[in-house]
Parts: sequence; structure tokens; C-alpha cells
Amino acid sequence: MPRKTAAATSSETVYSTVLSGAHGRERREERGIEKIDLQKAKKYGMKEQSRFGRMKYTYGGVVFIYDPKSKREITSWISSDASLETSGTKVSPPIILQKKTGADTSFERKNQRAIFQSELFHQKEKWTSHSVLVVDMSGSMRRDDVNGARCRSDGVWMALARDYVKKPLLAKQRSRTDLISVIVMRETAEVVLLCEPTDWFLYNQLIEMREWQKLRPSGPGNYMPAIEKAESLLNLNTNGTCALSLLFFSDGVPSDQREDHRGRCGQLASKFGRRLSVTCIGMADGNESFKTLRGIVEEAESFGSVASFGKPSLDADSLSNIISTLASSLTTTKTEMTEINSGRSKAVRMDVIREKKGTPDDLYLTDEWLTYHDEEVGTFWIWDYERNDFVELFDYRCHYCEKDTRIAEGSIMLKSEARMCPHCHGACFCSSKCFMLGGLRHHLGEGHLRSCSEIKKMMMAGDITMRPLPSYSLSVKKQIFGKHVRHTYSFLSLSSSPCVFC
Repeated sequence: MPRKTAAATSSETVYSTVLSGAHGRERREERGIEKIDLQKAKKYGMKEQSRFGRMKYTYGGVVFIYDPKSKREITSWISSDASLETSGTKVSPPIILQKKTGADTSFERKNQRAIFQSELFHQKEKWTSHSVLVVDMSGSMRRDDVNGARCRSDGVWMALARDYVKKPLLAKQRSRTDLISVIVMRETAEVVLLCEPTDWFLYNQLIEMREWQKLRPSGPGNYMPAIEKAESLLNLNTNGTCALSLLFFSDGVPSDQREDHRGRCGQLASKFGRRLSVTCIGMADGNESFKTLRGIVEEAESFGSVASFGKPSLDADSLSNIISTLASSLTTTKTEMTEINSGRSKAVRMDVIREKKGTPDDLYLTDEWLTYHDEEVGTFWIWDYERNDFVELFDYRCHYCEKDTRIAEGSIMLKSEARMCPHCHGACFCSSKCFMLGGLRHHLGEGHLRSCSEIKKMMMAGDITMRPLPSYSLSVKKQIFGKHVRHTYSFLSLSSSPCVFC
């Protein structure tokens, strides 16, 4: 008699434990379900606790109820989440990941890790990155149509464990100072992992997330609670040296469609700029447009964040390729935030709100603008290309009361009642009365005023030039596009309205 191999013996052992009761056989025959399906379901399927101490296995579009005490099949039926015959577990077996042995078995190791995590949470300057993963766990994520996975949610957890944690750890691209938080999105948002160090313990936790016993997709999927929760997690570390990443996984249209998800994510991106990378991944068939996810990406990108949208085919390898790219993108962000010479982290400013790319200057003043009127504004300069230097613009304001002496804004002609200093021809007065009251102060150069002789020398040397100026009132707004800071200046037209820009 030929000797059996170990593999053959193991396979027979698995299958020999499956016995069918009369009721179970009858139901399988009625519904065209083969016994081999139950054998595969016990080995590969999604396992859940059922009533009366029984277990429920879902695999290949079929739900089995199994009694572990009697080791008998009780009943079975076709799952409402079954896929087409051309996808899912009907086509290919799922990718099974083994836990890292020794990573979380020792009480001492668990305790040491908990202490490290607690200390790191309060030492935010040591964080090198923080990734917030938002995973759609609505009922549609139970659908069994992803080749290489048992359902859509299983494909996400598998790819995150393997490609966002395991591979970077093996490549030494991640360490325990790279933190990961996970938000589960249903009707509400729940943080299931908070600021976990990237290590093998986390890898094992993500593998556990694959099982429906741990997390089962159900109910609607509302985006807004998840976005708000993600913002609160990203705000945990306002240190500009920590790279941030937001990953958003969903398989369709949000249940809360009336909410302004795009605008909300724009506010988030305006706060963090290039320090934040945003990636949305849509997992569904080709008929889904993912308009909301694409809009979120476009809005985040317009505020300087590194943003991308990925739509993998319903295949585990395709999803893995996208997540591997995201892991590399985070590594690139961390590298860009590191000084080449010193190796120290660069700090991204957190005290300003980024301006949206392509945004025209506001037609009306808002709280973002700082306004300065007349006496609050000092001297104006303009670049002189012939001198290759700045020259001062002639000041047409009254040297006594600081009113504009010109006939109109943008003009260099004086009003009929205005007076020019006859000695230096570089100081104006709005009336003869102001000239009498302020002429002596101007001549002597009292207070902040230049003396008449000093102004005359500057006029003769060409250090002061007479050019039209729109107004002596202006507003300033600090704009940030990505990593660039720019101050925008707008003159205010006082002839029409004190709030309207020229």
C-alpha cells in the first residue's frame, strides 16, 4: 500500500471532520450545493458565531450553518451577497496571510509595547508619520466579487496588512514612530485602532480585521462622520515635522449624499498643505463613477496636498499595487520633509490657512484680509530697473492732516486748494490752513517727518519719483500655495466703497 504524504493526510483530516446531517444533505441537494463547498468554506470562508453555539461560514456565494459539537452540517443557502460566476471566490481562492509568530504572544512584550505607545502619544515631536485609514464597512462591502479575497472588506484588510505594513517593515521603510489609526465607516464612524506603532503586532491586528467575527460590514456608509473623525485624528499632532496621510476606501456613493464632503476635505487640506497626502480608493465595478471620491481628491490637491484617486479592478493584486504605491508615496513625503545635510526634519507651518490654487482675489473683504487705512500706511516703494534698486513713491498726502491732496485716486494732479512746499517741491498740504499749521514742522523735520532740505536732496537725486498710486488704503492677505508663501496686496477704492477692491 503506498505511503500517504503529509499534505494528503492533512487535507483528508480537514475534509473528514465535515459530516452531513439528513437535513443538511436535503437542503444542499435542493439548492445544488456540493459538499466540497462546505469543506472549502470551513477552510477559507468568513466565520461568524450563529445561534445555539453553531458557526456560520460564508464562502463561494453560499452560507453554511455548522455544529462544531456534532461536527455536522445543519443547513445551507445561497448568500444574498453572492458574486457573478466570473469573480470572487467562485473564480479564485482567497489569499491567506499567516500571523507573525511571537509578535503578540508574550504578556511582557504586550506590556512593553503598551508603555512605548503611551509615551510616544505624549511625545509628538518623535512621530515621523501618522496614517489615518478610513475603511468603508457598510453592507455592500460584504459582496464577494474580489478575486483573491473573500469579500470587498477582506480584500482591503488583506492589502493593508500585507502592502502597507508587512512589506515596508521588511524593507525597513517603517518603524515604530510611524503611527497608524483606523476608522471604520458605517452609519457613524468608529476608531478601532488609535495611533498604533507600525510593527508586527499591528500587522497581526489587521489580519484579525479580515474576519467577520471581528468586524462585519453592515448598514449604510456615511462619509461626513468619518471625515470629521479623520480630521480630529490628524489634528492630534500639529508638529510640522510629522508627515500625514489620509487613505479613504469605499465602494460607492455615500449614504449622506447631501453633505458637502468635498468642501469639508478642502478645509482639512487647507490646514495641512503639502504635509498631508490624500488618497481615495474606489472598489466597485466599472459602472460606478465615484464622483464624490474624485471630488475630494481634486479639492485636496487644489490646496497643495498630494492627492490621488485609485480605482483598482476587482482583484486583490490590483488593489495591492495601489496600496504599495501609497506606501512608497508616504516614504517620499517623509524624505522631502528631511534636511539633506543635517538629516533633521523640516517643519511645515501650521499657523496659517492655505489658499486654494487658482483662487482669484476676493471682490469683497473677508476676515482673512488685514486692512490698513491712510495714516496706518507708511511709505511705498517701486523697483527702478534703470537704477537697479527701489525708489520711494512721492507721497501726495497732506503733511499735516494726512488727507489725500489729489483731484482723484490714481492721479498726480493736486486739488485747486492744495499747496506744494515751494522750497523742496516734495511735500503737499491739502489747504493753506494746513500749510500754515504744519509748514514749520515740515521745514524742521519734527517727529516722523523728514526735513524740507532732506526731501529736496532726495528729489534731486531721483530717490523719490512721482508716479500715480491707486490709493493710500490697502489690504494684505497671506496666501500659501503648497510650500510657497505669498503676500497679496490689494488697494482699496475709497471713492466708491470702503470694502471694494480697485
